[in-house]
Amino acid sequence: MRPGPVLAALLAATFMATVDTSIVNVALPTLARDLDASASDTVWVTTAFLLAAGCCIPATAALGDRVGRRRLFLLGVPLFTLASVACAAAPTLELLIAARVVQGTASSLVLAVPIPVFRRVVPPERLGSVLGLNAMTVALGTSAGPALGGLLLSVAPWPWLFLVNVPVGAVATFLGWRFLPSAPGRGTRFDLRGSLLVAAAIAAFLLGVRGLGAASTLPLSIALLLVALVLAALFVRAERATAEPVIPPGLFTRPFSLAVVTASCSFFGQATAFVALPFLFQVSLGDSALRSALLFTPWPAVIVVVAPLAGRAADRVSPTLLAFAGLSVLAGGLVSLALLPPDASTLDVLVRTGVCGLGFAVFQSPNNRDMMSAAPLRHAASAAGVLNLNRTVSQSTGSGAVSVVFVATGLAAGSAASHADAVTSVLLLGAGVVAVGAVLAALRSRPTGPRV
Repeated sequence: MRPGPVLAALLAATFMATVDTSIVNVALPTLARDLDASASDTVWVTTAFLLAAGCCIPATAALGDRVGRRRLFLLGVPLFTLASVACAAAPTLELLIAARVVQGTASSLVLAVPIPVFRRVVPPERLGSVLGLNAMTVALGTSAGPALGGLLLSVAPWPWLFLVNVPVGAVATFLGWRFLPSAPGRGTRFDLRGSLLVAAAIAAFLLGVRGLGAASTLPLSIALLLVALVLAALFVRAERATAEPVIPPGLFTRPFSLAVVTASCSFFGQATAFVALPFLFQVSLGDSALRSALLFTPWPAVIVVVAPLAGRAADRVSPTLLAFAGLSVLAGGLVSLALLPPDASTLDVLVRTGVCGLGFAVFQSPNNRDMMSAAPLRHAASAAGVLNLNRTVSQSTGSGAVSVVFVATGLAAGSAASHADAVTSVLLLGAGVVAVGAVLAALRSRPTGPRV
């Protein structure tokens, strides 16, 4: 068995699946113009991907244990690649959103594979560093999207945001077919009822959140949120009664739960910034897509440098302290972007986005490591599924919140001032949620060691 090609296949597919959560964000103003759609409607291009992924992640994480991770990977990566081609060819916003749903579903198949496979093929003495590399790849993928998207838009039309996945998907598929271990699944009973309940609960919640901004959809949104609450309660009850739950209830110890909640706050704040800032840069400040991309660059660049250092620092410094410090810095960076003056220099914007990247990087790696170490070893695959689900749902909630604020603040009026006011409100909301996460991080105690 050759861990190198396996690592290359899994990390390439992981980066592809995570970067597509935000690579299209910088193109939302362009899509609104080219496809003759409103700004709030184009946000669905981001939300649809995250919604589909969030609904499917619990099922695909459990399914991998039963049918084998190799089969999941060799289904997910080609499907993601084909869906990317469909996105590029979509002539209308509705068809683009439909293709993004397929793409998000495929991403849930891809992301269910890496961590369980790493635990099997990587020697124990290297597992920690490989898991840290995977965490950095995810953080970089979710952060680099706007910068990569803007760079692509500067030299090519928006369909190339999706076509760029084709060579990556082809290489990852070949490496996976050639080198991924062919281990059979456990063949245990699949919890179909639990999978459907949790998917329906996630869908009802995210659709309910998205409709809160308009008076015409407010009653339906409240009804959907109540339905989500009922479905969540039914799901928890069903999981406690089954021998092979989709998400084992015993996973949610206090350390694990706090790590999940604080991570949710960070991804919510990141999503609000990544969806809203392109409208500020391109509409209110009149920047090109290329300059908008360059203004995002410090965020992922700082992650590449700082995230590995933060992961190693967690061996010597309390992860609780790192989590609190990282979220505090991220909240401060979002506030600084909200207060950005209309005549801000390029350097000023770069510094503020760099501060956000610093806070995000300091927080993510130690928090992910603590989340996985707080999970019993027998539930490692389920813990990885919760990690992916939490990230996807939080990002989807954040992007949905942007749409709500855009409608509630009257952005449809279309003036540059209305865009600036809406973005300021969004960033302050994101900063507030991240600040709550910082407070919760301060309450978290470090796990005493791996559990069995």
